[in-house]
Amino acid sequence: MIINNVELIDIDIFDVEVAEKYENALKEVETVASKVKDMKLSESVRTQCESIFKVFNILFGEGADKKIFGDKMNLLTCIKAFEELVVQVNDQKSAIEEIASKYSPNRAQRRKK
Repeated sequence: MIINNVELIDIDIFDVEVAEKYENALKEVETVASKVKDMKLSESVRTQCESIFKVFNILFGEGADKKIFGDKMNLLTCIKAFEELVVQVNDQKSAIEEIASKYSPNRAQRRKK
């Protein structure tokens, strides 16, 4: 998996432990929006970046944030990297949905005709 031009290990979103980590990490990011609305810009950037760093450390191991972002804390870079993660996870989900759709009841009924 490549995030922010950095190659990371591929994660298997269909492994139950990885899926749980991913779901919990997404919840963490979702709650940040309400936390930062009354903060100064610098505090908001720091809080949001730290939240995204935490996601990458949970999924890819401690220190993944340093590998991906170095010592920079830039909100735009963090959000783009997070988006890359979500897109790649969604691609995995799409692949399995495509496989599963081959065996859906509707397809079986169409084949009978």
